[in-house]
Amino acid sequence: DVRISAMRVTHLQSATQIIECDGLRILTDPWLTEGEYYGSWFHYPPFPSESIENLKYDYIYVSHIHPDHVSDQTFQVLPRQAPVLIFDYASKFLKAKIERLGFQVIECSHAQAVQLTPDFSITIYAADNCNPELCGKFLGCANVENSYQKTQIDTLAVFKDGATTILNVNDCPFELAQEVIKQHDLNDGTVNLLLVGYAGAGPHPQCFDFDSRLQLEEAATAKRLKFLKQAQDYIELVQPETYAPFAGTYLLGSRLSAMNEDRGVPTVSEAVDYLSSAVSVGSQGVVLEQLDELDAKNGGIQKSAKAPRLTYTEYMKDVSQRPLAYDSDDWDDAALGDLVELANDRFSLKAQEIGLTSQTRLIVQSD
Repeated sequence: DVRISAMRVTHLQSATQIIECDGLRILTDPWLTEGEYYGSWFHYPPFPSESIENLKYDYIYVSHIHPDHVSDQTFQVLPRQAPVLIFDYASKFLKAKIERLGFQVIECSHAQAVQLTPDFSITIYAADNCNPELCGKFLGCANVENSYQKTQIDTLAVFKDGATTILNVNDCPFELAQEVIKQHDLNDGTVNLLLVGYAGAGPHPQCFDFDSRLQLEEAATAKRLKFLKQAQDYIELVQPETYAPFAGTYLLGSRLSAMNEDRGVPTVSEAVDYLSSAVSVGSQGVVLEQLDELDAKNGGIQKSAKAPRLTYTEYMKDVSQRPLAYDSDDWDDAALGDLVELANDRFSLKAQEIGLTSQTRLIVQSD
């Protein structure tokens, strides 16, 4: 008998989704609240609080420790404390963080399938295939990796039932992840749905000074194309039936909101338009918006009818007036010198630990 897949994906926000098979539901990389990264990152449209309260899931999967994938605020308002599936990192920073939030953690070994039901499994892979030489080429942490083996910052995951395979590459750099994809035959043409990043975060170029507006725009365009090209590389390597760009839909708020247009981040629709013309294989791109449901087997989408309560302009006017999380901090200016010295000591110890030597000097000015 040919088994008919029941696997489907409900897109919630950014990298947060519900992956469901035969009634079992996995919540991925939960970030549904507003104001992550010290009050600076937001969603549009915002995810309704009542929708968080009504979430149903049996497990949570967290790929890595960045706050847009494991949000403290979101974990604190989730309706139930389901077990959290993470990679078995030798360094237990992610495990400890989730346990502090009150959740049970299940650590999964590299490339070992965990059967959640007789037909439904998750397999988590270290992005660098646990190879410190490979990791060191891109992250500069080879000395640490030689000691701890699995301190890399991201993982990718395969969700599989008898008829359908989903590959979620999260934020993994293509240069690292391509080796584990090839080694474990994840590019053998059997992936039905590829969840792939398409945009890069970070302060460049919007937080940097340029000699002209044109140079800033050129830097933003270069960043945009760099991450679209990475998505293209993933698609052409894996050759999925369907791909869905995700995990790049944040907006800057508070007093950073004026920088949004300079981040070099396309919309999901723009990403699909670009990839549809650039990709050389016959994969189909889909645009997932909040609460859309996707059949992972055939790529069919059931669109959500929910409309945002505020227009984009209204929402951005609201969030641009919100404070950053540290604006209300109460601290003693006289302690600044001691704090800077303590921070520099910790920085120096970490530099020594990873074998960093540099002629660069840090100069901190204050009033």
